Parts: sequence; structure tokens; C-alpha cells
Amino acid sequence: MTNAVCNTDVLELLPSTQNETVDQDVILSDAEIMRRVRDIRAAWSNSERRARRKEANRRFENLIETLFAEAA
Repeated sequence: MTNAVCNTDVLELLPSTQNETVDQDVILSDAEIMRRVRDIRAAWSNSERRARRKEANRRFENLIETLFAEAA
């Protein structure tokens, strides 16, 4: 069985946006976010989709390796 370790320092941080240009008072609904994501993805070519999927898989594998290495 694998145990997860919770880093409480992260929980105490104030939430902040990754996009610094977004106004903090703007709250988007889940539906609006999904609409925007669909619009962006619709412009991707098939080769770009494959490249993005490959990169996402690589990052996910690195994340999993890091998490399990820290738990060991």
C-alpha cells in the first residue's frame, strides 16, 4: 500500500492565479472555462494534439516518479 504525504506548508499558502494578467475579481463558471478550453483545442492540428498529449504523459510520469520517490 502507498501512503501519501501531505505538505501542510502548501495548504497554508494563499491561492493565486497562474495567469497574472487575470483580474482577481473575475470568477468564471465551469461551463465558461470548458467553452474556452474547447475553443482553444479546436484550433490545434492533429500533430499538435499528439505533441501535447506526449508532453502531458511525460510530465505525468515525472510527477508520479517524484511523488513516489519522496514517499519512499
